[in-house]
Amino acid sequence: MTLENSDIRSQVLAADESRYQALYRQDVAALGPMLVDADYVHIHANGKVDDKAAFLASIEAARYRFIDAERTEQQVRIAGPLVLLHGRTRTTLDVEGEIKVMDNAFTTVWKRTGDGLKLLHWQATKRA
Repeated sequence: MTLENSDIRSQVLAADESRYQALYRQDVAALGPMLVDADYVHIHANGKVDDKAAFLASIEAARYRFIDAERTEQQVRIAGPLVLLHGRTRTTLDVEGEIKVMDNAFTTVWKRTGDGLKLLHWQATKRA
């Protein structure tokens, strides 16, 4: 891994951690600028697909609250202006007062922009 690639890996992991911190706080004002404006896609583990507005509205409405997300087996790949991060996440959520733990594989696609890394795509897949 080159020094540049090492820097990008550190940057994408830091950006992803910042995103999770905003999710824990349900901080839509902080989360919104982290997501690409027009093309953001969020695919939930149940197959539901949200665009940026729908995803942010669900966070703001507190339909569910992120409590913790333990990420493991994270790998970073660089493809031109895109940086892919994938791995496993064990996510603890409060869904209308009921605590749920999900074990998912995830893939994120980050886009390098003049304003830094922006999340373009999130997809979770339930692990059996």
